[in-house]
Amino acid sequence: MNQKMDNLDEVASKIGQAVDSAVQRWCDVPEEALRFRPSAKAWSTKEIIGHLIDSASNNHQRFVRLQLTERLIFPDYGQDNIHWVKIQGYQDRPWTQLLELWRYFNKQLAYLMRLVDPAALSHVWQVDPKTSVTLFDLMTDYLRHLEDHLDQISVTLDAFREH
Repeated sequence: MNQKMDNLDEVASKIGQAVDSAVQRWCDVPEEALRFRPSAKAWSTKEIIGHLIDSASNNHQRFVRLQLTERLIFPDYGQDNIHWVKIQGYQDRPWTQLLELWRYFNKQLAYLMRLVDPAALSHVWQVDPKTSVTLFDLMTDYLRHLEDHLDQISVTLDAFREH
């Protein structure tokens, strides 16, 4: 169990570093660049951060609830995330508000990872009848998801500079 807790401590540290670095790099990006969509179906930087806020929000619920029960049946929003982004109007929100909400939500998740009850790490989120994920795997995969979208933002901002 100590190895898993050490892994989560490392994940939490990497989340904090990635978020702090991104906020520092992107805090002064011009509005035109933040709203730019590389294609008709692609998200803007603001919308990607909005999606990451939604991800943090949904994962917060999972991280807490999975410490209260051994098996959690909780809806997955993955197939609807494009609608979540649109409904919440991230494209029209002030950038500083989005960035700060995202930053502090991730700080909370990192803090929660360090406090998690080791006995709960094997608790399972039942995604659908065929898919289940342990709390430990959910927590460690959160970093991968975050990094994937941070890379997506870098590509989007590069595309803006090139257009």
